[in-house]
Amino acid sequence: MNNWVLPMARRSARLLVSLATQRRLPYSVTFILTHRCNFQCDYCDIPAAAGEELTTAEFRRAIDELADAGLARASFSGGEALLRPDAIELIAHAKSRGLFTSLNSNGWLIPKLLPQLAPILDMLVVSLDGPEASHDLVRRRQGSYARVVETLDAARARGIAVATITVLSRTNWHVVDEVLALAKTHGFWAYFQPAYEDCFDHAAGLDPSLSGALLADLATRLSAACDAGEPVAASPTFLARLGQGPQFGDCASCHAGRYFGTVMPDGTVVPCHLVSRAAAYPNGKQLGFARAFFEMPHPTDGPGCAISPYQESDLIFHLDRGAIGAALKRLLGPPRAA
Repeated sequence: MNNWVLPMARRSARLLVSLATQRRLPYSVTFILTHRCNFQCDYCDIPAAAGEELTTAEFRRAIDELADAGLARASFSGGEALLRPDAIELIAHAKSRGLFTSLNSNGWLIPKLLPQLAPILDMLVVSLDGPEASHDLVRRRQGSYARVVETLDAARARGIAVATITVLSRTNWHVVDEVLALAKTHGFWAYFQPAYEDCFDHAAGLDPSLSGALLADLATRLSAACDAGEPVAASPTFLARLGQGPQFGDCASCHAGRYFGTVMPDGTVVPCHLVSRAAAYPNGKQLGFARAFFEMPHPTDGPGCAISPYQESDLIFHLDRGAIGAALKRLLGPPRAA
């Protein structure tokens, strides 16, 4: 399970050189395998963007080219990534290259695939929209909450690091305490982030029901919970940025596109999905995936984002002590179940 440790250590040394010289390095890349999804969640418009997808061979080539260029962490996402019948093959290929592997999923398909995933997956992040009534309402699928709990318990029993991510919208902004209670009961780390109006258009802003005052209150509550030892996955610096919303930092200084990035289903290489329509980004299928990463344009302005994986990655690459400490805490093991 931990055959990524030594390769990641070697690649981390390369990262430190890149940070010192301010040269790009694709240290962490998210491969969005598909925009297709088996759910139609009320805050998500990703399935409507479903279209052209790379072949298995093309995704394998993307992993290889980026691994050769310094990739240490490969994250797989969607849509629902497991709708692709080759998803397990692609994760296994990343693992064979000595990469730390992570999967974001809604959990619906995980239980039957867990025996295949367990040997090749280091981290599983499952969407959780609240307790059963709230989750099933947002997911528009009765029984989806029960499947998430089953997935979390089964993955944790097999030694996979598990976490949840709760996207807060007008429907479920009040569920923080319930999710943290579940996290304590089942032993997982819990991320929270606000919903965006358009998953591919940063300029559209957040769900308008999420006011600055609500975000400030959310950040205060999560900070207090973190100080009390509750299983909040976020770093203190992320929570401080969250409390400043809707100004979450500065896109121009963000390390998305410098040390981490995203390969879209059609092979386009972008800093992050929120700005994927903001410029003419290169396609790795034609140009080569490593070259596309090194040549993609970087945002020159913008108020930062509230996407927790992006923010935490940006903070780590800024050598923020709180973010590095939070990442180590998550890697060292799950919180103790109540």
